[in-house]
Amino acid sequence: MATGIDFSARRGGLPRWIGGILALAYPIALAAGALSVGFDRVGDMADLAASILAVGLFLIAAPTAWVFTVEFIEAGRLLIVLSALITSLPLWFMIGSRLALFATGWSNWVRRYVVFCLVWSVLNVLLFILLGSIAG
Repeated sequence: MATGIDFSARRGGLPRWIGGILALAYPIALAAGALSVGFDRVGDMADLAASILAVGLFLIAAPTAWVFTVEFIEAGRLLIVLSALITSLPLWFMIGSRLALFATGWSNWVRRYVVFCLVWSVLNVLLFILLGSIAG
């Protein structure tokens, strides 16, 4: 008879909920930076460039924002931002908790999370460039 068999789904030594909460740091930082530009301010051309950059940062942080900008949805800016954050932050939490499941230590988790964030950001920038070149 075998003893000491563990049927738990936990593989790493890290708590999944802490990894999920820590994974919210990147999208919250990007969203805060994007929203610091302001909504209803009238400005010059520098503000226009900052607004375009802010939109890109927000779309990296909240990938579900694309869904809420469809033309047939009649929504204001605040509703789009809030609904995109409410639906995107759980995705980031799940990514962080999944990384914590397979990580052997916090340094391993941080390394994987930073790599994921960099790859996600680069892929989004490439998508923006592709869409910009197609749109002309």
